Amino acid sequence: METDPHFARLLADIPEALARDEVFLSELESHAKVVYVKKGDYLLRSGQLCQDAYFINKGLFINLYINEKGNECVTGFASDNQYPFLSAIGYFTQQPSDFEIKAIEAGELLCFSRIHIETLSLKYPLFASYYQNIMLTIISKLYTMFAIRQSSTAEEFIQYLYNHYMWIINRVPDKYIAHYMGISNAWYCKLKKRIFN
Repeated sequence: METDPHFARLLADIPEALARDEVFLSELESHAKVVYVKKGDYLLRSGQLCQDAYFINKGLFINLYINEKGNECVTGFASDNQYPFLSAIGYFTQQPSDFEIKAIEAGELLCFSRIHIETLSLKYPLFASYYQNIMLTIISKLYTMFAIRQSSTAEEFIQYLYNHYMWIINRVPDKYIAHYMGISNAWYCKLKKRIFN
């Protein structure tokens, strides 16, 4: 069976036994939808139900929290080179989302509906454990990064990003990193210059 090139990155990520299972691959491809986004597009808006999860083939995305006054707060980053699965907490709670997902770069994603992921998980226990581990890892990393930011000075946190998440420093616009840190863009740029020069 010839595999659709849109699935190459995902097949390199899933357990080898699944990647060799032609019946599974056929079902996986039949359930997925290839989605193209432009820079600035939203995969999820505040108030919507999050019914989908995405695998990022190409692109960079941020999660935004919107409070009742409409103020935005960057809560996380996802890209094609790290944590390629992307969704929002509403996927699990099935409540209207307080979060938004915005494309910072043009991208290509594989979109899987919650129903299709649950169908595959019931039929293929190896996929269920793979997907659960992926989601738990992403949640753990988000909590860890938040905890490190809260327990560090701004300079220490920028150094932490430099040591562990260089792709964020290199690809995410400064204003979004500053937003995530809760500091002004000007202060972030000044600190970054101080640290890296």
